[in-house]
Amino acid sequence: MKANKYHPLPEYVLLDARSDLFYEMYTTGDVKINSVKHTVFDFLEYMDSEKKDNVFSMLVKGNNDAKEYALGLLSTAFNAEFNDEVIENHIIDEACEYNEL
Repeated sequence: MKANKYHPLPEYVLLDARSDLFYEMYTTGDVKINSVKHTVFDFLEYMDSEKKDNVFSMLVKGNNDAKEYALGLLSTAFNAEFNDEVIENHIIDEACEYNEL
């Protein structure tokens, strides 16, 4: 795949990075993006009260289908917060940091 005119990184790189960051967040409880730590609870705060309570409940004591649904809602909030530009900046910053070591 080639990069689009707005982002020099190919779309699949952005999708993979976003997926990896989301996976890290929901398996460990937090993720650092562009030097800022974000937690699962941050994304719950973006939801209305009823949805937030339901998602939390589904994650804690729901069956597999409920947990999958809750993760879908969290993923939607995550993707809304971190667009391609944010993910691209994170990838570039991380690469620069790695190369400086």
